[in-house]
Amino acid sequence: MAFQRRRYNYYNRLRRLLPLICGFSGALLILFALLSVFSPPPDDSDRRISKQINYGANDEKHAAVVFRVPRSGGRSDRDIWRSWNADFFHGCCNASTKFPNAKAITRNDRYLAIATSGGLNQQRTGIVDAVVAARILNATLVIPKLDQKSYWKDASDFSHIFQVDWFISFLSKDVKIIEQLPPKGGQTWTPRRMRVPRKCNEKCYINRVLPVLQKRHAVQLNKFDYRLSNKLRDDLQKLRCRVNYHALKFTDPILKMGNELVRRMRLRSKHYIALHLRFEPDMLAFSGCYYGGGDKEKKELASIRRRWKTLHVNNPEKQRRQGRCPLTPEEVGLMLRALGYGSDVHIYVASGEVYGGEESLAPLKALFPHFYSKDTIATKEELEPFSSYSSRMAALDFLVCDESDVFVTNNNGNMARILAGRR
Repeated sequence: MAFQRRRYNYYNRLRRLLPLICGFSGALLILFALLSVFSPPPDDSDRRISKQINYGANDEKHAAVVFRVPRSGGRSDRDIWRSWNADFFHGCCNASTKFPNAKAITRNDRYLAIATSGGLNQQRTGIVDAVVAARILNATLVIPKLDQKSYWKDASDFSHIFQVDWFISFLSKDVKIIEQLPPKGGQTWTPRRMRVPRKCNEKCYINRVLPVLQKRHAVQLNKFDYRLSNKLRDDLQKLRCRVNYHALKFTDPILKMGNELVRRMRLRSKHYIALHLRFEPDMLAFSGCYYGGGDKEKKELASIRRRWKTLHVNNPEKQRRQGRCPLTPEEVGLMLRALGYGSDVHIYVASGEVYGGEESLAPLKALFPHFYSKDTIATKEELEPFSSYSSRMAALDFLVCDESDVFVTNNNGNMARILAGRR
């Protein structure tokens, strides 16, 4: 009986509160209605530009979309040029006392060579992993061969991009490295060529590569990209960091030109943002996303996408909802404005061929008129030693991005991850 009385009292109090709750909710609705009626219209002084989504099709109808350019950034209550969280991060790449010296473990009859794949930063990850793979196999590493045959057609070798002597000496306690295979019986030694699966772990190398290495004494791993697992013991992960952030140093000509580009950006402004803009046609095709260019865009990107026979057909809308699509130049600009960066901010853009050309870049340039690239702050004569080589041009962009006050990317690729680790 006592339980029933308590339940009755509870419902009785609830009935008394219902009119009050309904009245309060009604008042809120009326207040919101009044605000919507009497609120001032948008500021007509905001500049507007008309942007057409056009990717080169002359026979398509394109709807004009009004793009409003905000006058200032979205936040001003903090220092937008400093990250307070950065104080809590520090390097931790030094080897532990339990990590033996290379002289104690390297076998004199084992030589590992690798052939990298992809652009500069993809090849950089391959070089890093090659050093760790040689350490796992207790082998001597031959200076890696860079990719000279793929899409970029860059004839550069390792010594054109990185300082060979520094690379060998800095890692001398970790892995023995030589510039080329020694002759065998007075003749050139041809290593056994093979490939390993992607994300191959320590046990995988021991089981797959070591038996061949013990038998043939020299092995070359081809198309060496992402061929080492991210799940390794701490000392091997630290070795990765030593290679990536300390052993790989650009050559003097690249460093000199890169530092000059940084100096010229600093002359223009005390602070600058570096944007690594991945918006090349092949990049967009690989993503499987749609960017509003109509049937023309769909046909063009589908044609490029057929180069990769193993790619699955993706749902573009699902890809975008899951955040897997590279941001457009316009989206990057709006994001930066929302973070608090105004139109007076100077921005350096590192990019290849931008799909849609100047039309795709127009909204970003409207948001940030102080828009620069290596081509706009250096002369053709200055860039001539680098301009025919995509990897050397990418190295210049890497240096300017590394020295920037803020670094942002529209796609979390190799360069973005490497720079995040460095910074």
